[in-house]
Amino acid sequence: MPTFGSRAVRLPGGQLAPPELSGGSVAESGTIDTMPMQMRRESFERLVRESLAELPVEFRRYLNGLEVRVEDYPDDELMAEWGLVPPDYPFGMYEGASLPDVDTPTDFPGTIVLYKRPLEAWAQSEEELRDQVRRTVYHELGHRFGYSDEGMLDELRGGAGTPWPEERRRAEAGRHLRQADHDLAAAETLLGAGRPDWALDAALVAADRALRAFLLVHGEDPEVIGHDGIPDLLARATRHDPGLRRLKGILRLNRISLDMGDPGAPPPADRVRPRTAQDAVASAQEIVRITREANWRGEESGAR
Repeated sequence: MPTFGSRAVRLPGGQLAPPELSGGSVAESGTIDTMPMQMRRESFERLVRESLAELPVEFRRYLNGLEVRVEDYPDDELMAEWGLVPPDYPFGMYEGASLPDVDTPTDFPGTIVLYKRPLEAWAQSEEELRDQVRRTVYHELGHRFGYSDEGMLDELRGGAGTPWPEERRRAEAGRHLRQADHDLAAAETLLGAGRPDWALDAALVAADRALRAFLLVHGEDPEVIGHDGIPDLLARATRHDPGLRRLKGILRLNRISLDMGDPGAPPPADRVRPRTAQDAVASAQEIVRITREANWRGEESGAR
């Protein structure tokens, strides 16, 4: 069976070290200031254990040699490797060999890390946190079993084969849309404060989240789009609304943001012009508007 750790720090006898003995959060930069949901570490770790216990029996035989850890955030080196910047934190990761590549498939090393604070920041209730922890555990186990994000088994990708009901998918869309509103307001404020580089990033985050909400409103599988970036999200969205093609300029703006921090590049504040940030904010505003209208039409249709 898998071993369980908390930031890989253990007391004698395998007891988990309390947070004060394990140090602070892994990446204090980018800490989320306001979290809708917070849970004691031991309670969070219990959710992870419960998720593993619920794994379909045919998969449990492959858990020997697996270590499961809970950390607050990924460290700065991992964030840079993944091309992510706060507040876009992953929920978890798997590091190690995959089932097809080992000689002893019933016992091989690997590590799953769950990132507690991003998961808490996403959830609005304990029930939502429990569900997302379970989905994240199963998703990372899918990588251990040799599946890519695109080919993930439904049982692992969606949580033991449980499909997303319409009500839950719409709730997820509403959460994305609320976050998009928040990020868009931040982008507008930063633009007015003369920080076009920060405004660009905030606008792109708003556009990303609004596109996810749009796709969920139109029935897309949230697990399938979970790792898509703006180019793939926009491509999917135009299948539902060809009019969104007029916003393809955001793809160029997205590349500007992704290039920030490259060796030898000028500081972002010197590279991002106010007009560029204005274009990003305008595109995000339009995507949020279209998504809000689609969400409203969906709610009206559901009410009938």
